Amino acid sequence: MVLTNLNMGYCCINTELRNLGIFTSRTCRLDTVREKGIEYIYDLAHKNIDDLSAIFRWNYKNDIFLYRMSSEMFPFASHPEFYSNYDFEQFREKLKKIGALAKHYNQTLTFHPGQYNQITSHRLEVVDQSIIDIDLHAKILDLMECGDDSIIVIHGGSKRDGKQVSLDRLCDNFQRLSDSARKRLVLENCEMAYCIEDLLPVSQKIGVPIVIDYHHHNIHPGTIKSDNQLLEITKLVLEIWNKRVITPLFHLSESRPGITLSDSITARRAHSDYVHTLPLVLLETLKNHRINLDIEAKMKEQAVLRLQQKYNIKN
Repeated sequence: MVLTNLNMGYCCINTELRNLGIFTSRTCRLDTVREKGIEYIYDLAHKNIDDLSAIFRWNYKNDIFLYRMSSEMFPFASHPEFYSNYDFEQFREKLKKIGALAKHYNQTLTFHPGQYNQITSHRLEVVDQSIIDIDLHAKILDLMECGDDSIIVIHGGSKRDGKQVSLDRLCDNFQRLSDSARKRLVLENCEMAYCIEDLLPVSQKIGVPIVIDYHHHNIHPGTIKSDNQLLEITKLVLEIWNKRVITPLFHLSESRPGITLSDSITARRAHSDYVHTLPLVLLETLKNHRINLDIEAKMKEQAVLRLQQKYNIKN
């Protein structure tokens, strides 16, 4: 049996290439920037961009067509000391060329900025900084001339003052994002604050798709306790993706071996080296929908290769 409709990828680091010194997250300490000047981090950014080409070629040769880029490609680009004067113009032509190379190798590129991006926050300074950072990620994708499937994933974030108040803030602050960021932003259910059913009304209200993270759902399912219930809410989630004409993105990871339901959330949330099983709900969904699936495992691309072989996945 050949499994189709599934495009699997991994996050940021290719372990095989990293051993050869090829990676895209070169950064430094803030004190180093202040000592050496902003040109130092521009040099790091150029090196990070340059190494994307090797990653894209490796992915293509190994039938991997989904890749989450590192948010550290441009060190300190959204930092309050540097963002207003950060010279992206010098990267314009290089980003356009690397974006064209991504298309040549059929790579769908995404971002997942850090969890400090919370447009649900009650603190204006957190929201302001989040908007700067999210808009920056959208700008990078635009300079690379990436298509609509190149999305930016954030969690719901803060639930200060209650979930409804916080989600209302999200809807209001969403309007402050750039046109490109609003077009690319998607929300992911998390293991601590917002489950899928919490985010669904927001998704339906402002048209922001939901990334279903199966591992997070297993830890924080809300009232959805069965596979049938998860399948039903998945159908509602997919309606928004379909309206936006974007290929749905899901996340999959597993707890470390030996961890059980009786262990703490902290223990359960830590990712294992590999993913061993595709959820039955995902397999059912693939019968009628093509899905992009980020494998969030510590062995990165090696975890994807194992799943490709186990399930005979063909793109």
